[in-house]
Amino acid sequence: MYFPRLYPDELLYSGIARCRVHLGISSHKTLLHMLFGDSKVAAITDLPTHLAALANNTGLDTANVIMHHTLFPLYAPFIPQERRTDLFQAMLASDRPTIGLAGASTALVKWPDWLRYCPVCFEDMATRFGEPYWRRSWQIQGIDACPEHGCQLLDSPIPFRRAQRHEFHPASPLFLPRDLRASPASEEAIRIAKAATQLLALEEAQSPGYGRWTNLYRYLATECGARCGRQVRADVIWEKILASHRRGWLTANGLLTSGEPPPWLLAMFRKHRKGFSALQHLIVWTSLRPGQHAGELIDEARTRQFDLSTDRSVQLFPVEYGQKQQYRAVWLQALDSHGGAKAAKQNGGEACYAWLYRHDRSWLIAANQARPHGQGNNSRVDWRARDRKLVRLLIRIGRDGEEDLSLSRRSRNWFLQQLPHRVSVEHHLDQMPLCRTFLDRYTESVGEYQIRRLTAAMLEDIQQGISSRHWELERRCGLENSKLAPIAAAFIRLIGEWVE
Repeated sequence: MYFPRLYPDELLYSGIARCRVHLGISSHKTLLHMLFGDSKVAAITDLPTHLAALANNTGLDTANVIMHHTLFPLYAPFIPQERRTDLFQAMLASDRPTIGLAGASTALVKWPDWLRYCPVCFEDMATRFGEPYWRRSWQIQGIDACPEHGCQLLDSPIPFRRAQRHEFHPASPLFLPRDLRASPASEEAIRIAKAATQLLALEEAQSPGYGRWTNLYRYLATECGARCGRQVRADVIWEKILASHRRGWLTANGLLTSGEPPPWLLAMFRKHRKGFSALQHLIVWTSLRPGQHAGELIDEARTRQFDLSTDRSVQLFPVEYGQKQQYRAVWLQALDSHGGAKAAKQNGGEACYAWLYRHDRSWLIAANQARPHGQGNNSRVDWRARDRKLVRLLIRIGRDGEEDLSLSRRSRNWFLQQLPHRVSVEHHLDQMPLCRTFLDRYTESVGEYQIRRLTAAMLEDIQQGISSRHWELERRCGLENSKLAPIAAAFIRLIGEWVE
């Protein structure tokens, strides 16, 4: 049976939609019966099924379709190999779901609300092929830029998860706005879009497995100085991520809720017990290994051996001797110029340090230890001056947040998190009496925090011109009798008397 040739990076969904247009068939179910021998095939955008039946009727190569015309490569490297094989077989079958096997239904990162497109690509496609089509690289949650043209992607009126179960809708130039002006995307959006494109282009997409992903992420934490013994300092990694990705973008993609660093980041650098979405992996990779190809990182996860008892890793692929000598010479020059490993890394030597740490760790440690270095500067810190400086900052923080009723609880830890060098301050509070006194006096108790939440709810009622009962306010604020502080319980009784 006739089926159009699939264009580069085109979704199979798009090819089926174009087939209906080419054949001039108005009924979606008639087309499905012709292609699959079944009129009840669902229009799944990312992980379609019934591919064996489609191949029998059209002559398509199923392996090529799955690897180059579905979003299978986004899931395959991050789930166990057995489940990867099971997912592949489920896409061929006609009676098995795929979303659950991929982990997409329970993942923190879901999928876009709408099929998206690049307006510049649409015009290029119309010129080159005579018609536009849906590209895979546009349909990934969090990927907001076209990697080819560097402009922002636009939402089409076609939902990503079908509104009508059996309908395939083609891309159309009618989606283009009348006053078309392609908006340039940010550098970070383009960078992560290119990394996602590299992931989609992988030929094998073999899964290293949870154990090897665990090893790689522990190694990445060690490499960026975020290990303290066997513990991972997620706050250090989080700072690097925030330096590469905006908070607003993380929030829009469901990756920044309450608390920082977020729980998913902590889980990624602990033992992997579940798969994480491609977007979460790409965020970490583009922050800790900017510029490195996604395929190289997956290969590193598969080939690196890691001794958990000593935290030493061994690379299975060899490194040329001349390359090693070149990196050694660059690092020794950086040490001589800046006087120590820390200063050398901070002044452009981070990439050289990372390479040596991966490939020549014993030499790197010996070279760093051979350079004289200080034994810490705590004895040289003027704690009285630092105490006065930080208490002024605490007073300003407390004053600025006084009228913001939406803040989380202004606990001792909350105040400390607003300070630079939070850990150092916390460990030396006994040497900073002014800061200690401020925290003892102005830290918000649980009861005071509960009263503030109730007050915020009452002010909302006043603005909306309504009056809620006291038990309604409690429910809105998530307060239970068993968890109420005495001062908050007394406040609620006063509210009840005032309302009634």
